[in-house]
Amino acid sequence: MDTTANDAATLGAATEGIDTEIYAMPGFVTFQVDDLARSTRWYVEGMGFVVLAEIPDPGGTPVLVHLRRHRYQDILLAARRPDVDVQQNWGRGVRYSVRAGAENLEQRAQTARAVGGGHVDGPTRTPWNTVDLVCRDPDGYEVVLTEAVPAALEDRKFSDTVRRSVRA
Repeated sequence: MDTTANDAATLGAATEGIDTEIYAMPGFVTFQVDDLARSTRWYVEGMGFVVLAEIPDPGGTPVLVHLRRHRYQDILLAARRPDVDVQQNWGRGVRYSVRAGAENLEQRAQTARAVGGGHVDGPTRTPWNTVDLVCRDPDGYEVVLTEAVPAALEDRKFSDTVRRSVRA
């Protein structure tokens, strides 16, 4: 099935509870991607983002898609220009971690795996008292949805070590 960015935008519009207000973003990442429609589909259908805006070039072809998952969790997908010489696996090593919120990470993992095109690891308990879902998009960029473990399951010794290491 050939999904365009517009199709993915329609799918994203159905997602409830995402703040679509336009505000000055305190931070965001920009991922240059080989196939804008494919990557948009991965983030919208698989990761729960919505398309906030889609910017076309002068000919009307989408070249930039602004995605949002939760407030201050913004990703800009930029179509790779044909004149840019890039090695294969150019997203390797780029990781963007965001708070998962109240989302069920196991369900998100299943949804992302069903969409295909990327790779999903987890959710996995980490030594630093979080549960992480690592999602690698079709270009190799990693987005980690992370949540704190419940207080009753927290490794108190590790938490104490972290508190002692924080500089006042």
